[in-house]
Amino acid sequence: MKKIFLFAVAAMVSLSSCVQTEEVYTGGMQELVFKSAVTRGIIQSQVDFNYPIAVTAVWDDPEDGSDKYKLRFDNAKFVYDNDLTSWRGETPYYWPNGGNVDFLGFCPYPNSAVYTSNINATTGRIENIVVSSISNNIKDQHDVLYSDLLTVAAPKTDPQPMTFHHALTQVNLEFLKSESAAEVVLNSVRLEQVPFVGTLTITPHDGAESDAEWSNVNVYENRFFLKGPAATGIEDFELAATLTHDTPYSPMPLLIIPMDHQTSMVITYTVNGHKETKTVDLSAYGAWEMGKKYTYKFSVNINEILFDCTVYDWDSVDVHSGNQIVI
Repeated sequence: MKKIFLFAVAAMVSLSSCVQTEEVYTGGMQELVFKSAVTRGIIQSQVDFNYPIAVTAVWDDPEDGSDKYKLRFDNAKFVYDNDLTSWRGETPYYWPNGGNVDFLGFCPYPNSAVYTSNINATTGRIENIVVSSISNNIKDQHDVLYSDLLTVAAPKTDPQPMTFHHALTQVNLEFLKSESAAEVVLNSVRLEQVPFVGTLTITPHDGAESDAEWSNVNVYENRFFLKGPAATGIEDFELAATLTHDTPYSPMPLLIIPMDHQTSMVITYTVNGHKETKTVDLSAYGAWEMGKKYTYKFSVNINEILFDCTVYDWDSVDVHSGNQIVI
């Protein structure tokens, strides 16, 4: 392998527009519904984002004479409604008749992870959400997302825009071969010593993006890139992809917990049936940062041994004997 091209780009942000108009409240029961925006990644566009989300809400009740917020609901499950193209409570939740409501969300809704909301004892507002025992070392990896604080003057009649950000790092690959008659097959690619399990702490801020920080990240594993949805499990790592010189080949991306350093990849491929294994050291390229998508472009340069030959005419030489020797 002669050339390895490497670059990293920050994920693009796609934000939903804020609601500019408000409907007149008629006093009826209004269900809480969210619409969402999300930075691009494994969720490649807004239409791909339909995971259930967990939401915590606190409310400033204007009738109680206190500035302290009350817990409205905690770790409530909101599921995507295809007809509404928005999220509604699996158990419906409704707007109060007045006051401000703060919302903070996490995605996907935790099944085995432990979700804990920490509420300020004095103000009643959300200090942070801690989601522990997050594990993503599975065949069908999922994004881990966290929201900004959404503060809304209740009630509303329309879905409210909640903005989410990626908490993971996305690692992508592209492979080409140089123009050659040789058959090059990519057998497997393994990312070395990367984390998939940890705890995420989400800290909201008024009028600004939330902070997110990983902790308890202490188990590092080797993980193969999979060929696609047809893979039966993470052990089904044989890619068997025949490379071309004009169309890049990409296995499924990997989602990992961000790291302060990049590690290495082990690439196995065959050229005309002869197997080769190369280890590519990525440590010179800095950190793997949260919310960024890294694309590594590999070019397998196959150089045949070629000769350009010139054939000259025979020359005749006279020898003393009169015999002719052709040389």
